Amino acid sequence: PEPEEPIDVDGPDLDGFPDWGSDYMGPRLEVLHQRVTEAGIRLTVFDNGNWFMEGDFGEEGVVFDAPAETIAAAPADAADSFMPFPGPDQGPDGWVPEPWCTPVGGFRVTMTFRDAVGVASGQRYEAPRDGLAATLFSSGYAEGSPFRVLVLQVAPDTTEVSVEWDDGATDTAVPTGGWVALATPGEPSGKFTLTLAEAGGVREVAWDEVPRDGDEAWMEGCTPPPPELPPAGEQPDDPAAAEAEIRAAFELLWDTDVPFEEKGDLVLDDTTGVAEAVDQVMEGGFGDTARTATHTMTELVFVSPDEAWFTYDIDSTAADFTNRFGIAYRIDGRWYITRAVICQDLSLAGGQCIPFAEPITPPAG
Repeated sequence: PEPEEPIDVDGPDLDGFPDWGSDYMGPRLEVLHQRVTEAGIRLTVFDNGNWFMEGDFGEEGVVFDAPAETIAAAPADAADSFMPFPGPDQGPDGWVPEPWCTPVGGFRVTMTFRDAVGVASGQRYEAPRDGLAATLFSSGYAEGSPFRVLVLQVAPDTTEVSVEWDDGATDTAVPTGGWVALATPGEPSGKFTLTLAEAGGVREVAWDEVPRDGDEAWMEGCTPPPPELPPAGEQPDDPAAAEAEIRAAFELLWDTDVPFEEKGDLVLDDTTGVAEAVDQVMEGGFGDTARTATHTMTELVFVSPDEAWFTYDIDSTAADFTNRFGIAYRIDGRWYITRAVICQDLSLAGGQCIPFAEPITPPAG
């Protein structure tokens, strides 16, 4: 029989018995890709709408004007419309993230095999990194008919995509509009090899080579460059000697073999509440991490004869922190590290200076 015409649904009946169990209620979604595999797995990938709303930025915050219907496709300027990263006027030196940094919307996929039915969702990008964005799903557990599904967003010039799982199961399909879904019966597995036929030739991508949000390449393309130190100003009479004194004070500050009570007044411009914060850290869960952490001063610039800004890194067993900022002041002929430096670092391990010290950031511009 001929399939019935799709029905548009405005939403749930708010006047009747509450409907809390439905996975989606709203306008009919645009189909991005649809196929049935040779094994009989039926797959439909829908455009699940964009994740941004157009609105005005006012003094009270953002006033959104939500679209009345789900947007079918991401417009060319989607990355400019929704961007949790700084935009061209906000990022350092006009920095703008790569188009694959931020999802512009979502997709919905329905999957059926024998008596098994699965519904899942994932992310859409303005453009996939290296021509490939992959999302893996498994379904059919409850029905005893397990199967696995890969939904791929690929480059426009991709003409065919194949997958071979580690158990030898394969599937091949032709993308439609940059989207393709591949599936085979079998137990869950995240190990597979993709073969993509593109305008430039055929390439293979192993499961551990598939681009992922948060990997090294993603961090490089999606992390704004760190702020720069302030420009140099008038220099002290002997810049080299002054820098050596500041670096020595910085090293002594973090020398855990020397009790804070014996060095605080020698290296800090203000020790109020610092000893208590140090005790909090050393007696807490990150005490061992703090004792073995390494602080390394990197760059230093004098903005005046009595003030220096510097950057430093922290290496620890828990995490590494780079491009942190500090300030040193010359007081009565002696250089001191400002209290906020140690306070901002102790806060990373659960220590709180009272009164609170704001983290140090270089002045804008």
